Amino acid sequence: MNAPAAATHTPARLWRRVLGGVLLSGAAAAFAQAPAALPAVVVWDFDNQTAVSALPAERIDFLRRALSENLTGALLQVPGLPVVERQRLKDLLAEQKLSAGTLADDDARLRLGRIVGAARMVFGGFFVIGEAVQVHVRVIDTATARVVFSDEATSSLDAVMQQVEPMNRRLVQAIGGAAGTARAWPAEAWVAYDRALAQADAGQYDAAVTALQALLARHKDFAPAERQLVALLERMARR
Repeated sequence: MNAPAAATHTPARLWRRVLGGVLLSGAAAAFAQAPAALPAVVVWDFDNQTAVSALPAERIDFLRRALSENLTGALLQVPGLPVVERQRLKDLLAEQKLSAGTLADDDARLRLGRIVGAARMVFGGFFVIGEAVQVHVRVIDTATARVVFSDEATSSLDAVMQQVEPMNRRLVQAIGGAAGTARAWPAEAWVAYDRALAQADAGQYDAAVTALQALLARHKDFAPAERQLVALLERMARR
């Protein structure tokens, strides 16, 4: 006598179980597809290791910040990858009462990287011979100080910002990301951007904001300038 009653309610219970199973299965699948957290990374300004050059300093030295910012832009395209921006590093220097000259020491950079919670640090450098430039990068594990990736690229000086893109993509892939679409901007835009960053580094925030706005008026899609402008305005608002 109880069997028919049980059979009457079985389809409803079965539907709820099936529906619940579908929802749980969907949630599990969504969780499985969620990207794993990637280790935070810091990109330091590249070192100008040119010994002697007949070229004007402006044609060379802008690469210190431009190469770093170009790589940072590529890393920021990776979902789930925390990237410590240069303004945060500047704030950290002030908090630790350290001068920018301290950062010439790789060990000091590693200590600062650990403070901000970065598991990976990118060190870069370049040197110019005639009209050619060689760029090299290293990714360091901050816990062990071990080199986990290194690469280099050689290019003409005028085309270096475009020619380093394959190297940037290889670095992004080495730390677990998928490289996005590269954007190319003219050298004069990077030179103007470097001037603005130099003003910001010197504490001339109003002048840096004006320079970045002028740069964006000429190159509306220059993403690094837009990113730094937002960071500077936020920093000024906290003062």
